Amino acid sequence: MKHIFMIAALAVAIFSLSAKAQTNATAAPSPADKEQASLDKHIKPVLAALNLNDVTKETKVHDILAEQLKALQAWHSANDAQIKPLWHAFNKARSAQNVTNANGALAQIDSVYATFKPQHDKFIADLSAVLSPAQVETVEDGLTINKVKVTYDVYLQIFPTLTDAQKAVVLQDLKSARVQAIDCESMTEKSAFFKKYKIMIEDDYLTGQGYDPKQARKDFAAKEKANAVKKTAAE
Repeated sequence: MKHIFMIAALAVAIFSLSAKAQTNATAAPSPADKEQASLDKHIKPVLAALNLNDVTKETKVHDILAEQLKALQAWHSANDAQIKPLWHAFNKARSAQNVTNANGALAQIDSVYATFKPQHDKFIADLSAVLSPAQVETVEDGLTINKVKVTYDVYLQIFPTLTDAQKAVVLQDLKSARVQAIDCESMTEKSAFFKKYKIMIEDDYLTGQGYDPKQARKDFAAKEKANAVKKTAAE
């Protein structure tokens, strides 16, 4: 009788393990589920920022974003092997202060990205059919973690004497950076496009306006350091 109970217990244990394995197999997400989860991870923050309170519009924007993100992934899979060495060449040229080579690398990068422009234009047109211009900008900001505002606010601190006209030029250049950055997948490359325009803002525009960007940054860093020391002492 003791052996019968042991056999019965073993059978129950085996059945339980088998059932658990089947449940886990059933619960395992499919590749399509994983892809959708990845898309939603990027889409949800953008929809939250829009705060549309309109299910129909929200669904349309969700689908537009999903299509765009899929197109981005496919395009970058086909082109990143060409783009990454060009960014490396750009950074190398900048480190060597070789403006000609740096500009040449940027021109080649822009040439590669030109092949994505039809999809880029379609994305903006599709959004514009559902959202206002300000809301489209909200989407663009969401896809670039608000780098326009963050960078612009820092510029206002580094260059506190900018006129309204100068501020407008700086802001417009940063928005131009955002236009290109939304076509990137990685944050590293999004930041690279902002770097491209920050160079234009500082080396070309602000220098031409009589500012010394390098000295202004040094002064700002020294001021920040002094404020940090005061704050620590006060604590």
